[in-house]
Amino acid sequence: MKKRFGLVIVFLLLCSLTAFAAGQSDTDAKDSTNWPNKSIKVIVPYGAGGGADITVRLITKWLEKEIGQPVIVANITGGSGTIGFSAITEAKPDGYTFGYGDCNMSNGKLLFEGIKYDNTSFSPIAQFANDPHILIVSKKSGIKTLSDLINKVKANPDSVTFGLGGAWSSHDFLRIKLENQLGIKFRRMPFQGGAAAVTAVAGGNCDVAVPFVSEALAQIQAGNVIPIAISSDKRNNMVPNIPTMKEQGLDFSHAMWRALVGPADIPENILIKLDAMLSKVFANPEYQKEVALAGSTMEYMPYSQFKEYFHKSHDNYNKLITDALKSTDNK
Repeated sequence: MKKRFGLVIVFLLLCSLTAFAAGQSDTDAKDSTNWPNKSIKVIVPYGAGGGADITVRLITKWLEKEIGQPVIVANITGGSGTIGFSAITEAKPDGYTFGYGDCNMSNGKLLFEGIKYDNTSFSPIAQFANDPHILIVSKKSGIKTLSDLINKVKANPDSVTFGLGGAWSSHDFLRIKLENQLGIKFRRMPFQGGAAAVTAVAGGNCDVAVPFVSEALAQIQAGNVIPIAISSDKRNNMVPNIPTMKEQGLDFSHAMWRALVGPADIPENILIKLDAMLSKVFANPEYQKEVALAGSTMEYMPYSQFKEYFHKSHDNYNKLITDALKSTDNK
């Protein structure tokens, strides 16, 4: 009798747990269908006022109008962005926490100890910008053209100083790709941000740098540095007189994509719905004007394309970093 009573209790307990799980699943599905019904947080892994922060705040300003809920930007900084990226991956995948992402974001395991995330830790949503770099040189360097720069580096390997807006940044990846393609070697000089690298070039303390256009524009207009090339496939509207590298005979291009991402496992119907809202923001002429004034290059890639591109980009940068680290280790 006791055995039967015990079995009945176990059976009822299992039934209640199954019912709870089913109910929870129904609740999650309902929440997903009703998304969004409360405020949304967007994490920026870098400081307020920087390029990442400015571009995200422009999006969230207009996204609030489409989404019908408050969209709050949270700057979670430190560890070269790794603290903020960790916070994105650790958030609940319910569609109420998203974050800024870029081409540098998912390979932290290769560069920093203790990093747990990789490309599979994120839900890619949509690319909103693809910012090229501008090659600028010091007036003291004697360099006037892209050919001058290449010839000088070939004649003086590891002596022409190359200012970077941060180690293992998009600036650094451009340098690596350029060295690999041309078989040349710069002398690497990391700075705390692209603006600092521009200042060093303007002061004649560094030969060349590759900041984003917005970071270099003031010094270009003041005549303190010499702009010699744009790294994108097409000329940039902010400096339309500066030719691309391809126009100067070098089959090379490089830009830093910027995107919205979230933690892994966000329901796809939420991602599709958010992307549809973002597409309306990006099509808004007023938003486009504000992006241009901020010095960013808007280039929308929808979820349907970006979800695959994100992982391909990760693989490409993974190889680039791995090969560069091997080369350093072998010295």
